[in-house]
Amino acid sequence: MSTIAKSSRRLARLGFAAAGLLATTAMVQAADVAFDRLVNPEPENWLSYGRTYDSHRFSPLDEINTDNVAGLRVSHMLPLALPEAGGFAISSLHATPLVDNGTMYMVDGWGRVYGIDLTAGDRAFIRWVMDPQTPRETDGITNNRGVALLGNTIYSIGLDGYLFGTDATTGELMWAVPTERNPVEYFTMAPLAIDGKVIMGPAGGDGPMRGRLEARDAANGDPVWTFYTIPGPGEPGSETWVIPETAEIGGGAVWATGSYDVNQNLVVWGIGNPQPDWDPTLRPGDNLYTDSTVALNADTGELVWYFQYTPNDSWDYDEVGTQLLYEVDGRATLAHFGRNGFFYQLDAITGEFINGGQYVEQLTWSEGLDPKTGKPVEYDPNLDVQIYRGAGELLELPGFGGAPQMMPDRNLNFCPYWEGGVNFYPTSYSELTGYAYGSAMEGCNDFATGFAGFGQVGGVTGDTPLTGSVTAVDSATGTVVARHSMPYIGRAGVLTTAGGLVFSASLNGDFFALDDETMEVLWNFNTGTGIEAPPISFAVNGKQYIALPVGPGGVGADFHRYAEHGDDPNASAMANANPAAIMLFFSL
Repeated sequence: MSTIAKSSRRLARLGFAAAGLLATTAMVQAADVAFDRLVNPEPENWLSYGRTYDSHRFSPLDEINTDNVAGLRVSHMLPLALPEAGGFAISSLHATPLVDNGTMYMVDGWGRVYGIDLTAGDRAFIRWVMDPQTPRETDGITNNRGVALLGNTIYSIGLDGYLFGTDATTGELMWAVPTERNPVEYFTMAPLAIDGKVIMGPAGGDGPMRGRLEARDAANGDPVWTFYTIPGPGEPGSETWVIPETAEIGGGAVWATGSYDVNQNLVVWGIGNPQPDWDPTLRPGDNLYTDSTVALNADTGELVWYFQYTPNDSWDYDEVGTQLLYEVDGRATLAHFGRNGFFYQLDAITGEFINGGQYVEQLTWSEGLDPKTGKPVEYDPNLDVQIYRGAGELLELPGFGGAPQMMPDRNLNFCPYWEGGVNFYPTSYSELTGYAYGSAMEGCNDFATGFAGFGQVGGVTGDTPLTGSVTAVDSATGTVVARHSMPYIGRAGVLTTAGGLVFSASLNGDFFALDDETMEVLWNFNTGTGIEAPPISFAVNGKQYIALPVGPGGVGADFHRYAEHGDDPNASAMANANPAAIMLFFSL
């Protein structure tokens, strides 16, 4: 079926459903979100995924600050549609809400977009819902990380790969465009809207696929350019797949949202792991551009530079997390909290390594980074299969072409845990302190007694605890200056504010504010269930609010047996925590 026919069929199926959910009271008309407003958003608004194209997630509002945050209270709340099962797991809230002059745009795990009126201040009203009617049999982890806003259009992506354009005032679905979809792919990222284009790409890189980033025309969703994250035959980087056939199904999904360097006109994105995840012997070579940051010309999609963090990855350490852009002593810099446990600073114009170092408490898979190249010190460019610290023992396990049985006297632990470190959880850069902040998992894998967890590998099988941290790294030196440790893992991400605060959350339901210098806890509120979405800050009628989506699900609290292996005395109760889908709003 042609793209036009598929789009028409989807629109016909959605037409009644979308129109039927419009509220009788129209949304207050806000000013169109022109590109220059996205470049320089007003302090009271949160107009794009990272608030600014440099992904700082820093709010310039300071009414809520270190002196008065102890008085922060729930001002109101708003339930969204109940979680639903389907595909891989129950739907969850992972999205970053957007706010434009008192109107919030939020999306749930099944891709329903909500137009929410916040102008009353003490309550919120859902004025419209655009339900894309995503087929519930669509495979994938059922979450959605947000929408994009440009002009008067809301852009959203369905789990099944449709790109939708919705009228921001009325909620009317204007167009729906199907994109290419490999059967193992699904779509979880918030699209990034830049001048005239919408950037998007698939998740699902743990199965046989060839990842990509696409630019689509903001007017109608038509393709503009495509960059494949694994080079084709004869293209630069293809030589890093020693067996060419492995590149055709080599993974490299994009999963999460990147950044946009306005000055250089570069789309900057993190790329996922190679596939098969755990056995580098099946895909010899460095496996470009997996586990990398790539910088692409925003007009053409051509590669300008790249930096690869873990060549020939043995650990599933994909690097799809936030790409922070800032200046250090006048030098354009990109910073990234690696899932592999290292913090990196690169030249944002060339991709050259500047400095980096360990930010997690335990890191055993490598001895450190080469100070000149930023590669792991064990990296040998003459080897097709890299032997990082501990990788030799891992490759001797069953399923890795090695010994017929596990060797009980071998130490097969590695740190950080296979999910990270900082995974997709959004990080932040404070324009007040000059520090970068990341919320991470702390812990290790223990293969001493067998495989469990994700497929055949990846689960904690020993007594290694999984805890959490929020770490502050000085951008001037690239070194850790302060850390807040917590007994439960954090998956929500980080918000910093001009009030001297760092907001984050943990999976046991704690939502908290830290002092941005000392990382001391200044305020805490427990929501009663897990938190996996990042907070934002905005203002309505001159009053500052903090908004937090609460709705665990997705891989779920039991996926890695967090409750069993956590360091919280009440962790076992989390197995009984109920799912939710609710927006919480806080103010003084």
